[in-house]
Amino acid sequence: MKNSTLGDLKVDQTGVVCKIHGDSRFISRIISIGLTPNSSFTVLQNDGRSPVLVYCRDTIIAINRKECAQIEVSL
Repeated sequence: MKNSTLGDLKVDQTGVVCKIHGDSRFISRIISIGLTPNSSFTVLQNDGRSPVLVYCRDTIIAINRKECAQIEVSL
């Protein structure tokens, strides 16, 4: 399994959240929207400019580029 950040994934790729980096406020917020360690997701949109859209736990979540860099994922 290869680890990368959420922003590196392409549309229709699926992954699993490995680790969330950042301060406790950021980690708490990301976990509260449903992206928890070991949760699986599918990338719906990643055009390199706008926020990344992921489908996780029957919900579509928009995550900005800076935050994507702090979310480590595996394919």
